[in-house]
Amino acid sequence: MRDGAADLESRARTHLANERTFLAWFRTGFTLIAIGLAGGQFLARDVAGAFPVVRTLSTVAILTGLFLVLVGAERYIVGRQRIDASTFHPARLSIVIATGAATAFAVLAILFVWLQPGP
Repeated sequence: MRDGAADLESRARTHLANERTFLAWFRTGFTLIAIGLAGGQFLARDVAGAFPVVRTLSTVAILTGLFLVLVGAERYIVGRQRIDASTFHPARLSIVIATGAATAFAVLAILFVWLQPGP
């Protein structure tokens, strides 16, 4: 196989991997949006008195999902440009921010579970 053909195949595989990675970010974000909508629709409204816990948690889930979709899109676009320019570097900041957002969402979810009135 010629070097040029091998390079084209390698770049194609790399671009396809970049697309699969975007789709993983997208699926995760979209799932959080759906969970936020479902939670807002089906969970009890007044579990902690006057504070709208369900709406707050649902909003955080939806915003976290939107954030993950946007981060995935940004990473895809930048990754595509860097792959084409042969200057690709692994992400750092978006991974840290997404992990922080997921951690904050998990803490809110735990608080919500413990604030629900018992059976």
